[in-house]
Order: sequence, then structure tokens, then C-alpha cells
Amino acid sequence: MFSAIDVSKWQGTVNWATVKNSGIGHAMLRAGYGSSIKQEDPQFRRNVTNCILHGIEWGCYWYSYATSTEQAIQEARCCLQVIKGLKPGMPVAFDIEYEPCILALSNATRTAIVKAFLGEIEAAGYYGILYASRDFIANKLNWRELKQYDVWCAQYGSSCTCPLPYGIWQYSSGNALGVPGFGDSLDCNRVYKDYPKIMQDAGLNGFEAPEEDPEPDASTLMQLVTIGPITIGDALNLQKLCSDLGLTAQGLYHSVWNDADKHLQTLTIGPVSSGDAFYLMRRCEQLDLLEMGLYHSKYVER
Repeated sequence: MFSAIDVSKWQGTVNWATVKNSGIGHAMLRAGYGSSIKQEDPQFRRNVTNCILHGIEWGCYWYSYATSTEQAIQEARCCLQVIKGLKPGMPVAFDIEYEPCILALSNATRTAIVKAFLGEIEAAGYYGILYASRDFIANKLNWRELKQYDVWCAQYGSSCTCPLPYGIWQYSSGNALGVPGFGDSLDCNRVYKDYPKIMQDAGLNGFEAPEEDPEPDASTLMQLVTIGPITIGDALNLQKLCSDLGLTAQGLYHSVWNDADKHLQTLTIGPVSSGDAFYLMRRCEQLDLLEMGLYHSKYVER
């Protein structure tokens, strides 16, 4: 687990050396808001530069006022234009909150807006994440339709009861980390995933994925994926994905029980293409199986 802060122009000119010296190695920076490139956060460039200078892994968020999927896509494109050429090691977040124009919408429309923004971000090769409060996720969205996305959940207190799996928890706005210069007003977060490694391994956010072989022959190399031991629920989730990818019909999905009571299974999937392996890795990441070290892949001959 890592500690992180999130900031915007409202925190003024952040002393990032002090942040780093306080043991903070991760940050989420507001890139901007709304549907105009002119609404880039005035501190964003400086914050990015100083995070890089002080070795702080950074990501960003875009504060939304979108009331339609078209506006959400426009906001996403503004965000992408602002971060063009940069390599955030943390996710790119869609920040949806209790603006009157948003509260006037239905749950279905708000959910479609989330999908539109994050879909545009992911189509551009970035790792998208939903930022919202626990209450907003549970009551203002059809959250069951958003299980494919990572979540950055805001819920102040001693525990997080978000109905969706979350990779980041914003647990305090009162500078619980005690960073000098912020008094008792600073958003603090717990980060549960090694996002920089995820970005680099998957070639997301401007990074190039490392090659297993300096000169791999794409026509002969495939990946053999082993996952487990995992619960029956996780196995069924992955079995459905394999079915959707056509792997089950090709006889590329295999499962064995790990215990006599048949509570845990180990899956062997493949050989599959790198594209199918990425979908499997992404689903395992959403199920927290990567973090638990239960996903393994190796290259094999076709």
C-alpha cells in the first residue's frame, strides 16, 4: 500500500520537496474541468514538473460538468489534449460529483456518461479510473454496470464500503498524513495497486511494454496463462471472459480443483495471443488477482 495526496489550484503552489520528504510518493493532480481546453488547471504543468523532479508518481483527474455522453467525450478529449506527451504512472480519473446539472440527471444517464468518458480515455491507450464518493457510486450510478472499471472511492472514516472493487481510497480531507504547509486541509489517499508497474507492463499511459525477447517473432510466440488458486466466483468470471473471447470453444480453457472440498481452482488458459492475454490480465487486475500474485504468463511457441 502507498500513501498519496490529490491537489488542484486550490492548494496553491505546492512545495513538492516537502511532500516527498513527508514520505509521500504518489499524487493525483487535477488536469482541468469541463469541456474546454482553456479550463486546464493553472497549477497542473507545475505540479507535473515537480512530481517528476522529486520522483513522485503522478496521475490526474478531470472534474466533470457533462450532462450527456457527447459532452463526456468532449471532456475526455480535452483531458487527453492536456496530458498529451506526458507519461503518468498513475491512472487518469473521471471525477463526477454533486453538481446541480449532474444531479438533475437519471442514474442511467450518469452511468452512460461515466462509460463514455472512460471509454474515450482507454481507447487512447490510458488507464482510466472512476473517482466518486461511496454514496454517489452506490446511489447515483447503476454501479453494477461499471465493474469493468477501476475505482478511486472517496469515503472519509476508518473503512471503505464501496460496492465496487477499488484501487484507491480517499479516506480523509483533513491532512491525515500530516504534510507540513497544508494545515488540516488536504485530501489523503491509500493506493492499493502498483499502478506504475501496471502501466509499464501493459504499455499504457505512453509507456512501452517490455519485450520478453529482444526480437520476438509475433507469428510463432503465444502466451500460456496460469491463474490461481482462485475462488469459484473468480473462476466463473474468467470462464465467461474466455467464452466471450472464443477460447473455451477452442479448448484453451482448463480448470483443476486445488482442494478436496472444491473451494479453489487453478486455471490454465492458452496458448493465446498477446491481445487475449492482455484482456485476461486486465480482468485479473480488476479482481485483485495480480496484487495477490495469482496471475502468471509465459511465452510459448505457437
